[in-house]
This record gives sequence, C-alpha cells and structure tokens, in this order.
Amino acid sequence: MDWAVAQGADIVSMSLGSPDTTPQGDALTDAVDSLSASSGTLFVIAAGNSGPGQTTLGTPGTADAALTVGAVDKSDALANFSSRGPRLGDMKIKPEITAPGVNIVAARAAGTAMGTPVDADYTAASGTSMATPHVAGAAAILAQRHPDWSGERIKETLTAHSKKSDNYTPYQQGYGRVDIPAALDPALDLSGTADFGLVEWQKGTYEKETRTVAFHNSASSAVTLDLAASVKDSSGTALPDGALTLSGPDMTGGKVTVPAGGSSEVTVTLDPNGLKTGQFTGYITATGTDGESVHTPIGFVMDVEQHEITVKVADRFGKTPGRGGLILHGMNNTTFRSATLIGQGSTTFKVPVGSYSVEGLTYTAVPDDPTRTYAIDGFSLPDIDLADQDVTRSVDGTRATDFTVKVTGEKRPLENASWMTLVNRSDGAGGHNSTIGEAGLINGSDSKIGAVPTEQPTTGDLHLFNALSQREPLTRLTVTSPERLSVPVVTPGFAQRFEGTKKLRLADAGAGTAEDIAGADLKGRAALISVADPRKMDDEVRRAAAAGATAVIAVPAKQGPLFNGSLAADQTVPVAIASHDNGEKLRTLLGKGNGKVSIAFKGVLESGYVYSMPFGTSGIPADLTRTVDVADFVKVRSAYHADGIRHQGADTLHSWVPGQVTSFRAGQPLNLGTTRDDYQLAGSDLAYQRMVYPSTQYNSYMTGPRTTYTTAGKTYRENWLAAPMHPPMTDPSICAFCRSDVWTRTTGTIAGDSDPNHSMVTGPTNTWTFYRNGEQITDASKLMVPEKAQYRFVQEVVRAKDYPGVTLGGKVRTEWNFASAAPTTMAVKDCDKFLPKPTLCESMPAVMLGYDVPLDILNQAPAGRPYTFTVNAGRPKGWSGSTVMAGAKVSVSYDDGATWENAKIKRKDDNSFQASVHHPKLSNTNGYVTLRTEVRDAAGNRTVQTIHRAYALK
Repeated sequence: MDWAVAQGADIVSMSLGSPDTTPQGDALTDAVDSLSASSGTLFVIAAGNSGPGQTTLGTPGTADAALTVGAVDKSDALANFSSRGPRLGDMKIKPEITAPGVNIVAARAAGTAMGTPVDADYTAASGTSMATPHVAGAAAILAQRHPDWSGERIKETLTAHSKKSDNYTPYQQGYGRVDIPAALDPALDLSGTADFGLVEWQKGTYEKETRTVAFHNSASSAVTLDLAASVKDSSGTALPDGALTLSGPDMTGGKVTVPAGGSSEVTVTLDPNGLKTGQFTGYITATGTDGESVHTPIGFVMDVEQHEITVKVADRFGKTPGRGGLILHGMNNTTFRSATLIGQGSTTFKVPVGSYSVEGLTYTAVPDDPTRTYAIDGFSLPDIDLADQDVTRSVDGTRATDFTVKVTGEKRPLENASWMTLVNRSDGAGGHNSTIGEAGLINGSDSKIGAVPTEQPTTGDLHLFNALSQREPLTRLTVTSPERLSVPVVTPGFAQRFEGTKKLRLADAGAGTAEDIAGADLKGRAALISVADPRKMDDEVRRAAAAGATAVIAVPAKQGPLFNGSLAADQTVPVAIASHDNGEKLRTLLGKGNGKVSIAFKGVLESGYVYSMPFGTSGIPADLTRTVDVADFVKVRSAYHADGIRHQGADTLHSWVPGQVTSFRAGQPLNLGTTRDDYQLAGSDLAYQRMVYPSTQYNSYMTGPRTTYTTAGKTYRENWLAAPMHPPMTDPSICAFCRSDVWTRTTGTIAGDSDPNHSMVTGPTNTWTFYRNGEQITDASKLMVPEKAQYRFVQEVVRAKDYPGVTLGGKVRTEWNFASAAPTTMAVKDCDKFLPKPTLCESMPAVMLGYDVPLDILNQAPAGRPYTFTVNAGRPKGWSGSTVMAGAKVSVSYDDGATWENAKIKRKDDNSFQASVHHPKLSNTNGYVTLRTEVRDAAGNRTVQTIHRAYALK
C-alpha cells in the first residue's frame, strides 16, 4: 500500500486483494467505505488480475467508495488479465476507471525479482497493480491543484473526464481510461451515475426505478449541453424506446441548461417491463457547444425468473436440530448457496428456475443438553425441479440410521477413535461436483454417526462416504471387589497416559469441590468425582491430585450418553470418564462395600493397534452397518519416533474410495516414541495418506505419498520422524531440480525424515542462495544462462526453536554443485503442466542425499561403541543419465561442528556408501552427532550437506 499525499485530500493507492466477494459483510470492503466516509480519503484500488471473465473483481476493490482501476495497454486495449464487473451480488458497475498496466517499467528494490528486470534499478511488469499508481498519481495531481476538493470530488472528476472506448462496456472499463489533461481544470463536471445494478425478477408489473445525475458548471456563463443516452444488451441490440428516459426541470428537447456557477439535475428513469433477461450497458454523454464533455455509465442486469426453495429439517427426535449445515447447488446452472442452521428448522433460497440438489448435515442434541451432540447425520434432497412456483422439501431425521463397523476375528478390545462422513452429489459426467461433510474424534463416546436414507437421483450420482477407525482402548476400568464389573470409560485427549495396571481403592470425592475433597480420604486412591461438564473439570482434577489421589474417575452429573471431555495438558494424574449411570453404580457399590471398592485401572501409553476402514455407497441406503474381517486388512508396523523423550504429537490418516473427491480428518493425539500396528483395509481401489505431527506445539507435519495396498494379509513397515531430518531424496512434485526454456525449479520440499518419500509441510524457514561460476547471483531471473555453467544452489532450513521431543536437525545446510546448460529436449514427464508451459524441460544433475541410520525409537545411537550407517545418493525425478556416484566423504562432530572427525567410507553399491565411526563415551560429547556429508559423481557434480545434531547419543 502506498500513500500519495498532496495539499488537498489524502490519496491511498492499494495493490492488494482477494477473490471476488459480495460487498456485504466483507471486512476489507467495509473498512474502505468507513474510512472514506470518516476521513475524506480517496482509496485507489487495483481491480485484480483474474480477467477476462465477468464478476472477477477482488476485494477491497469492490468497495462503493473505492476508485477501482483496471488495466489497458499503450493502445488503450483492455488487458486480458484485467478483472471485470459487474460486482458479484448486486451487479453494480466496477471498475470505474482504467490506466496503463501492461509492460510498465518501474523502480524495483534491491534483491527483488518481480516482473522482468530491465537493469539493477528497474523492472517491467504487468497487472492492475501497475495501473493503479497511474490513477493514484493523477488523483494526487488534482488534489494539489484543488486543495479544497474532497476525495469523492476527485473521483468524480477523474471518471467523468476519462476517455471511454466504444469497444468495451462499463462492466469492463468503467467510465474509461484516465485522462489527466481533461480532468485538470474542467469548467464542466458531473456527479451521480445511472447504475441500476441487479433488477430482481418478480411476477407481474415492475415498478419504474430512477437515478439522478447532476451537471455542474463553474464557468461565468450558462452552458447548454446536448444529452445522448445509448444502451445496448450483450448482443449489441439497442434498448427499446421508452425503456430509459431522461427528464429534468432544466431539460428541453434533449438539452439541459446549466446556470453559471450552478448545477442542474437530470432524472434517469428505467422501465424494466418487457425487457429480456441479461446485461444492459451504455453511457450518458453531455456535450457543450465548446466541445467539452462529460459522461457517466449506465448499467443494469435483468434477473432471470426466480422462485423459492424452502428446506425443512428435523432431527432424530423429530424436533428442530441443534444446528445444521447445507449446500444448495444447481444441477443445470451455476447457482450455489449455503446455509448454517442454528436453532432453526428451515431455510429458504430464492434461486433461478432450474434443477437443484441439496446436501447437508443435521446435528441432533442430547435431550435436555443442547451443548452435546447425540448424532450427526448426512442427508440429500437430490432431485428438486423448480419451474413456475415455490417448492418446499423436508428432511426427516427420524429416519436416520447409524453407521457402524464390526471387525470379526479380532478378539482384543476396540474403541471408536475417529470418523468422517461426506455426502457427494455430481452430474456423473465430471462437470459438476459438490461435497459436504465433517470429521472428528469420538474416542469411545456414544455419539452416533449416520445418514437419512435417500434413493439415487434420476440424473447424475449421489454418494455417501464414511470412514471409521477403531483402536485399542487407552484405559480400561474393572471393579474387582466387592463384585466384578467392567466399566466402559473414555480417555480425554490430553489426559496423562500410563503403562500397566493400577490396583487402587475407589474413594467418593463428591462434586470435587474444596469441601468434598477435604472430607474424603484420597491419598493413593482413585477419586470418583461427579462433574457438571467433563469438558470443564480441570479444577476438580487438580484438587483431587493435590489431596493425594493417584487417578480420577469422572462422571457427568446429568444422565445421558457417555461422552468425551478435555483436560489441560499439565494435569498430573490419569483421568478417565465413565457415564452418569455407571457412576451411580460405582457409588452404590461403595455403599454396599462400606466404602471398600477395589478397581483395576489398566492403561497404555499408546494404542498398540488401530483399524482404519473407509467405505463408499451409491445413494444413501437404509442399512449402514458394515462387517469386515481381520483377514481383509494389511498390517503396517509403524514406528513413530521422537527426539529423546516420549511426548504427545498427533496423526491423521486420510483415505479415498472410488468416486471420493476429497478427504478430511481430525488429528488424533499420538504418543510419539512408540510402535503401533496400523491395520488398513486392503483393496486396489482404496488409497491412504498419513500425516504425522511431531508436536502439538509445532505447526508442521510429515506426510508421505498416497498408498494403495492391493493384497490383504501382508505386513509392511513405516518409520515416521526417524532421524536424520533433511531435504528428502524424493520430491513429490512433478518437477524438482529441473530446467525449462521459461523457468527453473529447485525442490518444493524443505525437510524430511529417514524415509526418502516423506516430506515436511511448513514449519522451518527455508532460505536459498544462488551462485553461477563462483559469483553470487542476487537477481534470480538472471541466474541461468544458455551456455554450460557451474552452479551452486545453497539451501538453509532452520527450525526457529526446539520443542519437547523435537530437538534434532534444527539446522540443515545443503549445497548442490552441478554443471548445467539450457535444455534441448522435453525429457521430464508432465513438466508442461506448470505455468507458463515450457516446450523444453530437463532435469539438472543434482546429487540427492538420503540416510539409513540405525537408531532407536527415540532417535538415539549407543555412545562408546563402533557405529556404522549408510549414505545413499540419487538424482532428481526425471533424470535419465547415470546415477553412479564416484565417491563420498563423511565427517562427524560431537561439539556442534567446532571439531570434526572423518568416518571410514566403504562403497556398498553404485550409489550407496557405508560410513563407520567410533562414538566416544557420552561424557566426552555434548550428547549429539552433527553430520557433514559430501557425495560426488564422475563429472564433478557434488552435494555437501551439514545436519546440525543429526541424531543423539545415549
């Protein structure tokens, strides 16, 4: 954003924006209108570069008060990229003005490479951001010439005296191209527009609409203006006679007389009756006898015939749902609407005549507790034909059925863990697709996931996609005395985990108040506490722990289904939640046993096994029960590494079945530093992709490629977050370290673990430095030259700080050294999918590094012993030359790089090397090994990589 300040009104030039929105409720648009009104400032804002389609304006250029700028070239031809109106929603005229914005040479900051640099100080670029400063400068000139003018007055003068083109409509060019000489000292001026916006469809007769424009004369004598109004539809056909008329007290015979130093108003009247649907645009031009003229645009959109679709929704109890969400979309048009229902049983959409479908979710609340969810159900109204009258459709939630899965052959206990439900409606031809759904964690709660049965639509497809994971329960509770009783419990997400069985006496701690705690003997016992809401019980748990309780069994004070709660991460004792009814059973047992009730409280630090099961159905059938057998799965033995200590991270497993467009899941807390058997349903038409979060405090995750397991019964192994952390050997993008005739690409990944197919998303900072023939090139656009040259690309990846369990590989420096010349072939598959599309593309001979370092689950190696690991080398994707490496050098440091020791190197194969070192005693190190590796090929291409604290010693 730039300020252009003169003696008069303040002018703000803004070259920013986000995709087109309706003007109502947009924060940026509201801010521009508010500031304009309160300060008199004129905001000159770029229209955006999303043309040439209609309604492609970006916010805040949609603001009423903004002077919104499109772009033209030096011949006044509208730039193809320049965003156009009408404004989405009310179909008002935007942009208001255009200015040169194609191949504009402007000053550039040192070290930047926007556009096409001309020399060290200037660059050439195109865009409405280049056009906007022209108009801001024009406004500043007017503000300096007329310091008493407001921002609005400057806007009116610039637009009324712009140069309009007969080749473009007001929705494309606004008033026209900025013309400073014509606007500098005009005797004639104009305010107001004939912008009628959207003329909404209605039955019967339309009322006439009016707009007012005013002509202002600053000359010392009256002026008579010839008025001409020309309006055409989108096909170029003129508006019928009488549809638009001009009138006013000073008008006679198509002329208006404006007194000296005065103004005259003209009323523009639109009669919509008899007009067809579509856009109508034109201009009113007023010309004086001396040739001076002003103009204002005319624009309106006749809406298509519309009627109302009302959707009524009832929950599983036939009542108004606690909340709901739905999407209405046209099956034979582009209409799209969404609605959120909060305490509402219906919503109404006014939409054009056509065929529609509605998909959504309804949420049934627990009776007498609207804050808790009893059931979440998907639904669809797939065939709604809207013709000549309003339509009402109903969703009967009482017909909903539960989605459940039984795993036969599994004798071990299971609890529900995570879920997803998606309702998808498409035209069946790949041209129209809409999905609504949700995902979350249930972790043993009694919340139900289901759907309302629906037949297949008469056209296109309707699908329901569900996924459920079940796992080993984190905690189990059994009463062992005075009678044996298994009590289902739920483990809060941040509850302290423990391994083994705690045999404890149960003690009644009432509601967990200070008085209740003081009156109970909790030392070394499990405290039974009734809480008003398991989602808000931190104080009660802390009081019990302070009184000596070694565990807490929380139960809701109100009757209802079992449901999960939450805890602060700093709680010091294990907590489980039982249902209200089971809590009453436990209190009854305490009464029968004279306060002597023994329990066995069994826990695991992490579930040792998890079953993941995705499903898809055509339509929404009444029966959503599924049965699978243990023989239907593959077993993935997953090792989830941590740095030094076990700690809590999270993981997500996305899945896709045939026809499923998208997947989304909630992150499940995961105790890192453990192994787990991940059972995934096998099938050639099923795909999975896992994401592992190294810490709940660190905004990053490791992910791998989509994987399909075709044959059930097989066992696979996965290592996640296994050190050392470094840029992965395999880049998931189409093109890495490739060079085309229009651009050069390095790698899109910043970090990975020991698996060459894993890559980290976000998190560390990523800095590149480039050299050619030993000279640093700061202008990236001038880096590559056609002739063969020596290049050095330096990447530095730095994590801002360490986190508990995330301490290794916080700084990695990689230097890729290679020779490259301009490409002569199209050797990299799918390289032309990038924009701009290249015609030549070849992989550069960069050496990619990977490691196979035998470490324990906490990324540690033994100190004081000989130690051997493997360094692997490869080439970027698309490389077709030799992958043979000539040699390697490996050094290790035990003091963060202050001193180094060379490893003994032994070749394993063409591109792998074995490195052998002897780790010192732990006391003679800082506890870590920093690693420096160099691998080269016969042509002299080499990569040097330094990983700070690559792994730890123990």
